[in-house]
Amino acid sequence: MRPVPLITLAACLLGPLAGCSGADGTAAPSRTVTVTGTSPSATRTTAAPATSDVVGRAHDVGTVRRTSTVGGVLVVELDRWTYDGTSDDVLAARGVPVTPHTGDLFSNQNSRRTYTVPVAPDVMVVANECVSTGAALGLRSVPVADPTAWLRDADRGTVVLVTIDDRGRATRFDTDPRCR
Repeated sequence: MRPVPLITLAACLLGPLAGCSGADGTAAPSRTVTVTGTSPSATRTTAAPATSDVVGRAHDVGTVRRTSTVGGVLVVELDRWTYDGTSDDVLAARGVPVTPHTGDLFSNQNSRRTYTVPVAPDVMVVANECVSTGAALGLRSVPVADPTAWLRDADRGTVVLVTIDDRGRATRFDTDPRCR
């Protein structure tokens, strides 16, 4: 048997159209070559990320209307309230003090609009309580052991002061220490 040049061998694989013959001079048998591609059968889907309506604010105040999970992130729907005597711009930039008080310091100006606020994974919730100590009002602050559970089950009438990071995520919730 004599050596067959590589190009001739490749052409012979194409079958009778290439004009090749077998070693004995007869037509080479036709061959069908089928090339199939493979693609991964598992498709990776990614959930839409949680978006924030409060990017650019450092602070907010309101009540937690509801919570949900978006893309694996806890999200709070905040019903924004106002701090009487303070503009929203000042509240957003500087926040308001967490101090015990009597009466109403906050008011709900719009109960129809809520703001989506993703919650940071290391969020802190502080339950503040007004303590009457004679003529003065005192403050008792206790960090909540399970902030996520507290937010999911929050009393929807509790006013919270919210600290927000530069990505628009809530990093801290303080309850309003109103004396009753």
